[in-house]
Amino acid sequence: MEKDTLTVAPSVHVRGFRFLCLEMMSEVPTDGTSGVLDLSRNRYSLASQVSLSPDTVAFSYCLPRGAESQGFLSLGTTRPELAGRRVSYATLYSRFPRRNLYFLKLTGVRIGGTELLIPTEPLASDALIEVQTTFTYLKPYVYEDLREVFRAWMSNYKVAPSSGELDTCYDFTGLNTLEVPIITLSFQGGASLELGIEQMMYFSNPHNIFSVACLAFAPAPAYGSGVSVIGSLAQAYTEVVYDLIGGKVGFVDNRC
Repeated sequence: MEKDTLTVAPSVHVRGFRFLCLEMMSEVPTDGTSGVLDLSRNRYSLASQVSLSPDTVAFSYCLPRGAESQGFLSLGTTRPELAGRRVSYATLYSRFPRRNLYFLKLTGVRIGGTELLIPTEPLASDALIEVQTTFTYLKPYVYEDLREVFRAWMSNYKVAPSSGELDTCYDFTGLNTLEVPIITLSFQGGASLELGIEQMMYFSNPHNIFSVACLAFAPAPAYGSGVSVIGSLAQAYTEVVYDLIGGKVGFVDNRC
């Protein structure tokens, strides 16, 4: 383990930053990347080494939908509410044995303005928020209810074959207009994440919504202890703010 000064444009300097060199013989990057940026709660992660104050958050990011748009990563940035941006916060939890990761409590799922009729206690679950997973995974019975309502909304559209683990797909080719119900995920603490068509649907052609697309949700696998996962597609265009001092994660809509 070595130490150095890490500089992140335009003006963030982390002195005494600890880093490791890893040699993975079977996993040589082929996409031009040179390493992995650790933003977890690990002791030596970049997030844990950022100097904080009551007016700042550890980090925030906004994931672009694709190469045609631009996102960002900010470290030690000013709280969005102090910068005049509207933000909603969810309570941050830890979960044994993966205490280095970021978990929220999912408390509600709304589709087309209607709340899924699932009692709060069985609905509530630990939801891992991360960027390495593309799709969003829900407890199987929550996903089944969501799928049933979504399919009812989309009954006038041509059904397409399933694509891998995505089993609710449609062929929109040749259409001029398209309407899908908005899906909103609610979390303990009061935050909500509203998903538009590009956050809730996975398109075969990301540059054309009038193509084949699948609902970008799936049931959480049993081997993962049924933990829900909020994937990167659902987070696209939204600034996700990690307030580690306050123990919460915030969402700011339409930031990239």
